[in-house]
Amino acid sequence: MATQNAASEYIRQVLHHTEPPPPIKARFFYAAGGILIDDPLSPLPPPASGSAPSKQPPKPFSVYDNTVLDKAWHELRRKILQYQEEHGEKGESHRTRRFSRESRDRKRSSGSRPSTPRVKAGTVAMSSLSQYDGQLGPEDEPEQLDGPSSLVLEVGQEPTTTGTPFIRAPSRKKLRTLDPESRQASKSRAARPKPHTHDTYEWDDPSHLVEHSPVRQEHTQEKGPSDQIAVGISRLHQVEMPDLQMCPIYWQPVNDVAKVMRGTWFYQDTMLPVETPVANMLEAGYVELQVWTQTWKDELASAIEVGAFGEMKVVHMLWPEKVTAKSKAAARARRENSRPSTANRENLLRTVVINLAEAVPETEEDQRELAVEAACDLIDISSGAGGGDNKALGGSIWGRQGTIRNYDQHGVIFANAKEARILKPTLLPSAYYGRRPLANYIRKGHKLGIPVVRGFDQTVWDKLYPSLEKTATQKKAEAGTSTSASGAPATTRRKTDPSLSRSERAQVTDLILVIHGIGQKLSERMESYHFTHAINAFRREINVEVGGKDCKSRFRKGMGGIMCLPVNWRGSLTFEEGGYRDESDPAYNDFNLDDITPDTLPSVRGIVSDVMLDIPYYMSHHQPKMIAAVIQEANRVYKLWSLNNPGFSQNGRVHLIAHSLGSVIAIDILSKQPTHVPPHLSDPTRVDLNATPALDHLLFNTHNLITAGSPAGFFLLLRKAQLRPRIDGTSSAALQDPTSLTDAICGHQGQYGCIAVENIYNIINGYDPVAYRVNAAVDASYSASLRKAFVPNASSSWLSYFSGSSKPSSSLPSAPPLPRLPSQVELETHDFTREEIAEKRMLLLNDNGQIDFFVRYGGGPLEIQYLTMLGAHSSYWYIKDFVRFLVVETGREAGRAGTVEGMRAVKSKAALGQ
Repeated sequence: MATQNAASEYIRQVLHHTEPPPPIKARFFYAAGGILIDDPLSPLPPPASGSAPSKQPPKPFSVYDNTVLDKAWHELRRKILQYQEEHGEKGESHRTRRFSRESRDRKRSSGSRPSTPRVKAGTVAMSSLSQYDGQLGPEDEPEQLDGPSSLVLEVGQEPTTTGTPFIRAPSRKKLRTLDPESRQASKSRAARPKPHTHDTYEWDDPSHLVEHSPVRQEHTQEKGPSDQIAVGISRLHQVEMPDLQMCPIYWQPVNDVAKVMRGTWFYQDTMLPVETPVANMLEAGYVELQVWTQTWKDELASAIEVGAFGEMKVVHMLWPEKVTAKSKAAARARRENSRPSTANRENLLRTVVINLAEAVPETEEDQRELAVEAACDLIDISSGAGGGDNKALGGSIWGRQGTIRNYDQHGVIFANAKEARILKPTLLPSAYYGRRPLANYIRKGHKLGIPVVRGFDQTVWDKLYPSLEKTATQKKAEAGTSTSASGAPATTRRKTDPSLSRSERAQVTDLILVIHGIGQKLSERMESYHFTHAINAFRREINVEVGGKDCKSRFRKGMGGIMCLPVNWRGSLTFEEGGYRDESDPAYNDFNLDDITPDTLPSVRGIVSDVMLDIPYYMSHHQPKMIAAVIQEANRVYKLWSLNNPGFSQNGRVHLIAHSLGSVIAIDILSKQPTHVPPHLSDPTRVDLNATPALDHLLFNTHNLITAGSPAGFFLLLRKAQLRPRIDGTSSAALQDPTSLTDAICGHQGQYGCIAVENIYNIINGYDPVAYRVNAAVDASYSASLRKAFVPNASSSWLSYFSGSSKPSSSLPSAPPLPRLPSQVELETHDFTREEIAEKRMLLLNDNGQIDFFVRYGGGPLEIQYLTMLGAHSSYWYIKDFVRFLVVETGREAGRAGTVEGMRAVKSKAALGQ
């Protein structure tokens, strides 16, 4: 304890400041790369065709997010310090730097030039001295710690609970070296005996290997404190601390993992963060010179009066001189002949760097890392254990002109407590050349060198990057944006977060999970085909429609926002299990897909394999595995959403959109799904998804199932099944007419085609060759009597959309034609009982009285249908009619009264006898 206090006292004497430096207004930035997490119109993640991340400057987090991040970082920093005190570990940043140096040493040792083992000076264990033959040279001699001046070398090592947690406590080995008796005892201690060698040519004798081979021990490294902070307007990304990396929350990263840095010094002309190592070296010089004090102001004034020679005295070299064997020997001599009170303040950083070196650094990169490590230690000491963190953090992601630089051989002149100039050697003060940059340029406000400022200035940023006037589409998107709670309720955050203040439905009430179909294996080769890109662009269109006035009038009371998330189930599956096997046959043949694929047309065959083979896989013994993968991924996303949005599992609604093969899988799942989730699974946050056996159903009740581009009708035909509602269903139609819940109309759980939903919609693009109708799977005769239904046109007026007509109305209303009454023969032969059953069944499956809806696509005088067909299957996410339909049907009131008139089932003219 006395040694620790002596070290702390020495640091205070050298820095001789009475108060810590002012706290920095730090700002967190992320490497944008096309990601704009605070723009509701920006698709997340960015498409692969976008600009490369290195070509775009970093983006700052919003003011609200930055406040949350900085607070979280300081709280985590305190936890890390406490964790290190309890576990006796070195700081996280120091361990990272040490490991990176050791990894480079291993790489160098694998080459032709042997590497020098890094041994901490002054900490060589006595039991390891036998590894050296003869006497230690001057460069390898352990440094003696003969006073508090030597303890400054230990800045940054693990502290004891002394109130100065950033100062290293001497290890027990070092404490022994402080005691002359223990030092004398260590000299007289016998050397470790050398291991015996085996003179044998019996290569089969493993005894010598057993004797000298260490027993392998499994070491489990305990993870230290960490945190994840949700960021962005919709809270779909999070910053992982202390790694400082931003990644998506609900889907696997797809070109949207970004580096995060905490900037402390910024380029004055762009307000972008200075490179992390340079910023820390600037702050270390700021601390060392005590630029915030009146003394520094007086020194600057005196330097101007003295002239060029005086200005040379106030220059701070950004990087200290290189560590050499000569400089280390000189440092030892100075420590032996000087006292703490006579230490030169300007040489403090250089002294710490020289003595902190475990050995002479071999590369310039090692030199810089050593200097930054010492600088970070001094910054921490200057602010104290309970003070703010004035260090820059994270990897450098941008330079002043885009190129990351270290500014070697540059000097710094601190003009005042806020501003500084980085000057190259030819601009530094010189008595020989008569250069006086401080008096002739800096004090007069002229441009010279690279101006940098301490702390982020939001006002300057707003002037440099003014916000453009928002378009009508952007205003709709802002009004329709919703957000995950993720730490702060949406209603509360909207009051304090300007980026969310314009949202009218910030709190999500409807969650849409989208299940993809065939082709996602292709995204491993062609990233632009990834399903996540389509869904994030789809979410952007949903925000625009939710914020538009056309849909608001149809929303139910209490309707909030809509969140749309992908269910990427294919990436976790592999079907390479080989061909037919007969274990009893010793000559059984084992082959896989690669063995039977010809080597001709590899690109075409690869695309066909990645896209088309999912269907035969599903019709094989792999089907249970594919169904389980969808259930697992959907439950994972839903549980994560429920964790981040408390209360959603009780008050929110979940809808499924299933595309292509995904719709067939959804029918399979919902046929076996319980009509209502069991009570013991009502809280998804407490469900262990990794338990054995795995859950065979979804953790949520599905309100709407929307199939798009679906071959489900063909699979119903293959299985000779029918679409039926549940006999114990609680949809609005079932509650209005309980007499319809009979075995003649409904089915039971486990019956294929009897699905646990309140409404099912089947959206068909007429040019999509994969899509099939399903109305006939309810009742073929009734389906034939219905008029072909179209999703209303979103480009038409509000009145025509919700009235179901896309044609302009005439100024003179015409009387509706009178339907022809059926003849006596038709009345006698018509089966009214079957029609009544079919109609009730349809209403129980969909409030509109029908399931199939066509979307308008293509058309035009120059259209070639076969070319239009190629993109039809993947076109649903970009059709505005489909987007508006989804928003209206998701947000409307329950029951037939809440449906859009233009989507209700209507008998065809032929059925009416017209």
